[in-house]
Amino acid sequence: MAAWRQSRFGILTALIFGVCLLISPWASAQNEDPGKLINTLFEKINERLNAEQDKIAADKTYLITIGNEMLAPYVSFETMAKQILGKNWRKITPDQRRRYTDAFRERVSVSMVSQYDPTRQYDLNVTGSRTNDRGDRAAVSSVVTDKSTGEQHNISYKLYVDRETGNWQVYDVVVEGVSVLQSFKTASAQDFKQNGIEHMIAQLENGSASQRQETANP
Repeated sequence: MAAWRQSRFGILTALIFGVCLLISPWASAQNEDPGKLINTLFEKINERLNAEQDKIAADKTYLITIGNEMLAPYVSFETMAKQILGKNWRKITPDQRRRYTDAFRERVSVSMVSQYDPTRQYDLNVTGSRTNDRGDRAAVSSVVTDKSTGEQHNISYKLYVDRETGNWQVYDVVVEGVSVLQSFKTASAQDFKQNGIEHMIAQLENGSASQRQETANP
């Protein structure tokens, strides 16, 4: 994994997970402002995590169960994978597309589990929200503050409306001005050219397996 990915992956996956959990079934684009939605539901996910600390402490991978229950319907990992690979998406087979998407999703999930720290608490303050003229894309800016250290992160979330469900879905996170999606895309373009899709899939799968083992044997 590239150096930039190692340094950013922890906060990145935690933020993706947190935002995606915020997008609940009743959060339809027709009646919810994305800025208010994120601000309100950030508190709800914190409440759930706090309420289920016993289960998480007994088995940290329970966080993946929470993610699968609440995240899967509201994040299009296929869309993210397609944008990361860009034009190379058309060069691979349907089976490779599926396996790359599954490996990417697993990598995000396992990294979220390994980085989760129940002793850290965060505040989120939405500082701005804008929607395009058609109302199907939005950008929400926020400041996330670590309560224990006072450290702040400028985080922006990009969302679009899923045509089938009418729900907002996150498709990019911008951390201190750095687009997660663009960073992955830049690194993946070089990796694809040098090593090919099978190597990229294997790299994601091996990384997930390694982190699962580390999480199980801290």
